[in-house]
Amino acid sequence: MVKYYIAIIVVVFAIFLYNSIQFRKRELEKLRKKIKEGFGTPPDREYEAAEFDKIAAYYKKNAENTFSIDDITWNDLDMDSIFMLLNNTYSSAGEEYLYKILRTPEFDEEVLKERDKLATYFQENEEETFRIQEVFARLGRTKSISLTEFIDRFLGLGKRSNLKHIIMDILLAVSLVMLFVNPIAGMVMLIVMVFVNIGTYYKEKAEIESYFTCLKYLMDMINCGNALIKLDIEGISSYIDTVKSDLDKLKSISKGIFWISMNGNSGSLGEIIMEYIRMLFHADIIKFNAVLGATQSNLGTVEELFTTFGKLEAGIAIASFRKMLIYTCKPEFTKELIVDTDEIYHPMIANPVANTINESRSVLITGSNASGKSTFLKTIAINSILAQTIYTCTAKSYKTCFYKLYTSMSLRDDLTNNESYYMVEIKSIKRILDSINDEIPTLCFVDEVLRGTNTIERIAASSHILKSLADKNALCFAATHDIELTNILENIYSNYHFTEDVKDDDVLFSYRLLSGRATSRNAIKLLNIIGFDKEIVNEAENMASNFSRNGEWEVL
Repeated sequence: MVKYYIAIIVVVFAIFLYNSIQFRKRELEKLRKKIKEGFGTPPDREYEAAEFDKIAAYYKKNAENTFSIDDITWNDLDMDSIFMLLNNTYSSAGEEYLYKILRTPEFDEEVLKERDKLATYFQENEEETFRIQEVFARLGRTKSISLTEFIDRFLGLGKRSNLKHIIMDILLAVSLVMLFVNPIAGMVMLIVMVFVNIGTYYKEKAEIESYFTCLKYLMDMINCGNALIKLDIEGISSYIDTVKSDLDKLKSISKGIFWISMNGNSGSLGEIIMEYIRMLFHADIIKFNAVLGATQSNLGTVEELFTTFGKLEAGIAIASFRKMLIYTCKPEFTKELIVDTDEIYHPMIANPVANTINESRSVLITGSNASGKSTFLKTIAINSILAQTIYTCTAKSYKTCFYKLYTSMSLRDDLTNNESYYMVEIKSIKRILDSINDEIPTLCFVDEVLRGTNTIERIAASSHILKSLADKNALCFAATHDIELTNILENIYSNYHFTEDVKDDDVLFSYRLLSGRATSRNAIKLLNIIGFDKEIVNEAENMASNFSRNGEWEVL
């Protein structure tokens, strides 16, 4: 009968073990399929509103003392969408590092070439790339706060001594010995020490338990590093050497880590026994304090490990980004203030119209509403950022200078500070003027300069603001509806325009950049096409024609 029950238990255990193995196998196959199909395709991940604060933590921590893309420019160009298109990463280290490099353009081409070298390797060796992504997928992303903040919180605890806990362990051990020397005194001492140790344990455990999650992620990083080493991939050997060196310095952290329960109490007999040992001898607190001290002593090593992981995953993201696009090129940098590009397009547009421009002067773009002016400005600006961050441009060729980049485009009233659109606009433009110096050239983009004020003052002020930008160490791309500016600034700015065709009560845009100033307007035509009353449209056209002839508006 006993053998029968034992056989049942063995069979049940075997079934459980088999199902567990099969489940893990299916999950691994699912992950590998996701990685393979996701490489070179737009990521389908959805982001919560607060998630970007978490992703941006590493950038914000390292943003001081270096030029970075400010919030106005970042939002004008909708760079969050560009980041999401690029973000084929699986760990917090990867996405936090990728976000950071997009916000901080490089001015050292050697750094960019190193990123390119890594990305090119991943492009040409997809099987190795998928194996690396599998490792980072196991590291995963933090949930509530960033990996950077986890590490900072952990280190923020300060120094914690184990002397008190060691003394209490010695006294507990002495009380056990006393049981054999003087049983009554030993029992009294043992009871006292058990109560003291347990009471102290729960008091101190409550202070540090929330940091166990931070420690778990640190351990996950160490495990990730060991897994990368085991892959033995020659193409990333220099990065793996750094990981090996870092893990060697962090050996003391993982040694004896089993004393700390980081996954909750499983309820098993072994875990229950371990929990009593921890309570009586403070084993997990002592180990936690030791790990904290070792981590604080090796802060640079932990940060270097984080950076190495970030570089590897960012390289994979760049390779995936290049694969998903129609075509890309690597930028050519020169000391001339120039933007020379062939067949450049916006990476977020499904069926983009590419344009070509070669300019060493500032540029003024005119054209009808919705003809492509703003999109073209954003296309050049985004590619300037991509050139100096991921060494990749969405063009057939792109020759440029190392620039600081600013925009003043998608502005709005600031109700929080009770500021009108015009105040917001002039402050935005002033920040560009204030940023210009002789050290690093500025590339700036202004859409509808001073649109928040009346025509006469707008043209007068705009012309001198744009002249001031062009006269300094800067290249300016500006879009305007004010044709007058094309004449006023023709000795300083090169004129380009976009136009349209009106056929069968429809407006057809080519989105092609053309030389010279615009000669057509379509605002009133659009009123007709979308169904405004014919009388309104006709009278508006007549009024505009009369003003063009006489220079005066008729009174209604």
